[in-house]
Amino acid sequence: MENRLKVGITHGDINGVAYEMVIKMMAENRICEVCTPVFYGSPKVAAYYRKNLSVENFNLSSIQSAKEANAKRCNVINCVDDAVKVEAGKETPESDEAAIAVLKKALDDLDQKELDVVVAAPQGINSFKLENASGCIDFLSKRYDAKFAMPLLVGEKMKMGFVTTQVPFREIPENLTAANVLSKLKTLDYCLRRDFTIRKPRIAVLGLNPHTGENCVFGEEEKNCLIPAIEKARESGIMALGPYAADRLFSATEYEKFDAVLALYYDQGMVPFKAIEGVEGAVLVAGLPIVYTSTVSGVAYDIAGQGVANEQGLRKALYLAIDVFNTRMQNGTLSRNPLPHYDVAGNANESDMNVEQIAGVRGEEDK
Repeated sequence: MENRLKVGITHGDINGVAYEMVIKMMAENRICEVCTPVFYGSPKVAAYYRKNLSVENFNLSSIQSAKEANAKRCNVINCVDDAVKVEAGKETPESDEAAIAVLKKALDDLDQKELDVVVAAPQGINSFKLENASGCIDFLSKRYDAKFAMPLLVGEKMKMGFVTTQVPFREIPENLTAANVLSKLKTLDYCLRRDFTIRKPRIAVLGLNPHTGENCVFGEEEKNCLIPAIEKARESGIMALGPYAADRLFSATEYEKFDAVLALYYDQGMVPFKAIEGVEGAVLVAGLPIVYTSTVSGVAYDIAGQGVANEQGLRKALYLAIDVFNTRMQNGTLSRNPLPHYDVAGNANESDMNVEQIAGVRGEEDK
């Protein structure tokens, strides 16, 4: 297959499950059938984990730059001092430094067009503090001047976006302004259209308070923030509905009526997503000019070095990155050369029809 995408894969935290996930994924020869993998990490650390895992069908071809990548092999660029110390099971200053250095190197190559996408293995949260960032999203937002970038969890059954992510729980309400919610709705809507070719995305917005405030009995955030943001989003052509109580939306299959759900804070979205999708989903950072994906699962220090880590999430992240890149290219071409639009539904308003079909989620809730 010609013109396979060059996929940069970062090594994450050397003391977590990242190397195990990478080795298990790259041990399958078929990875070179879908892309040209370029691993940014340490051949020495990879050899250590390979021996520990007793993986036989795993070989890396050392190269100096992504330009030299062999399309028929798994390539590796050594970005770490050979004297680096592996201490499986705990985050160390040395592992943090190695993680952020490798990530920056891969992103530099991506920015120079030597890579097409970057897929990141799990790395410790403290590594981003070395760059004065609170976490991955903050780091990428600052690097690419993307103020409203956000993680989008992508699974087989749902997509989950977030208004806030790595902030203390007590700071969530002050971050829930109508302007912020509206901006995140715009980011999510644009991502669904550009990266997944969903022409008129249907987005469910979760509420903050019990029973979505119950007419302000349990709080006024829904009235003062969420509903105004949703109304403004609808005025701008975004099909946002809600706010919905999380227990109602996820108690059955009501979430399946939507193309994506917008959660207000980390646990509100992550818990139902993992309960439904497990740890095999992937994360796309929406709102960036680049394609960057990662795993839903974290560094998992508690099982590092035991050979039991599930690499499926990293594989999903790789496939997601390839799909999103190709979809962006295709939609970019179509937008420059659009096909004529024909209204096959006559005078019907598709948005109103879809709203009528799915508004029952809230209607039953209010009874």
